[in-house]
Amino acid sequence: MRKTIELKPKAARRLVLDSQGLSREASFGRGKKAVAEAIHQLSYVQIDTISVIQRAHHHVLNTRIPGYQESMLHTLQAEDNSVFEYWSHAAAYLPMRDFRYYLPIMQGFAANRPRDKKLVNEILKRIHTEGALQARDFEQLPGKKSNGWWDWKPAKHMLETLFFSGELMVKERKGFQKVYDLRERVLSEHVNTTLPSDDEWARYHTVIMLRALGIGTARDIAYAKSTIRRLTRNSFKPDYAQAIQDLLEEGIVQNCHVQGEDYLVLAESLTSIPAKVGRDRIKFLSPFDNLVINRSRTRRLFNFDYLIECYVPEAKRRYGYFTLPLLWGDELIGRMDSKADRKNRQLIIKNLFLEPGVAPTESLSRALLKGIKQFQFDQDCDHTVVQACSSPRLLKRLKEKVPAFQR
Repeated sequence: MRKTIELKPKAARRLVLDSQGLSREASFGRGKKAVAEAIHQLSYVQIDTISVIQRAHHHVLNTRIPGYQESMLHTLQAEDNSVFEYWSHAAAYLPMRDFRYYLPIMQGFAANRPRDKKLVNEILKRIHTEGALQARDFEQLPGKKSNGWWDWKPAKHMLETLFFSGELMVKERKGFQKVYDLRERVLSEHVNTTLPSDDEWARYHTVIMLRALGIGTARDIAYAKSTIRRLTRNSFKPDYAQAIQDLLEEGIVQNCHVQGEDYLVLAESLTSIPAKVGRDRIKFLSPFDNLVINRSRTRRLFNFDYLIECYVPEAKRRYGYFTLPLLWGDELIGRMDSKADRKNRQLIIKNLFLEPGVAPTESLSRALLKGIKQFQFDQDCDHTVVQACSSPRLLKRLKEKVPAFQR
């Protein structure tokens, strides 16, 4: 076991950002291949239904891959079969090369969840005969009226049960709706389907999460799979503590300190900490971005207290319905509440807040303007409207310059 490494906060943040593909432009390259590499490096990209702006999975990839197009992700799933959908801490796109490590979760779910055998047989028979189907392809049972998301029709419920059990996979999405197909018709022949042991799984997950996180605590490592035991009802019990101990003894993982806090880091990551992180453009992160999704970790490493307020009653919101963290260099310096008005093709910045102590300097203004321009184009909008800002000086500058961003 090697000695504990001391990392200064800025070095730790640079390592984190580099591991997340956010330390420089095009760190994964460009095009479809870069999308696949980003999902592999991050270990998962969360899927979310909210579409106030671009949906989370596209937003996360757009932030990291210049020229990203939504069709790239669709091709990777529907044609190349190099990514698949399943559950991380939430619904997610995952690298197909990691498929075998989700088999224990699928088996645990299948063993512990009830099913309507007759309905399951009917569903499987139809998909086998007709090909991939959506939930809407199954008729609502007579006399049963659906009341929305939490009152799925029985066929939809069984489709999801078969999906979580691994008997069906999502072949693609059409209009954001899942298209289900038999697993054997989605998996390529080269995909490894050997069932890993609990110990093997714990080791794998510790390594991939440290690769994605840069540095992390044992709790951080387990965060992305925090719902596994709920899904499997404790039939799957990876021993993270033992995996970490083994990796420390082998020298693959090292202990490190950041301002007195204990973390873990892959030894190989310590050889490539960037000397600096570019500050020419501010990036607007998704609330579900891998960098900020673990709110406790975000507070510890970036001193940024973030909460997505769309789930908070309107009267109790401090910043807005759907605020986006602002990343500038190696710091999170504010948040922006915005909306893409697709009918009028305009990006509406409802409010923009700088963190206490962050001054609206000339360099910040330039980086912010460059960031807004890129974000407007990423949202496929033709122009931007700025309504409010916590800094009157900065608001004046934005109102003067932003109208020039029209295509």
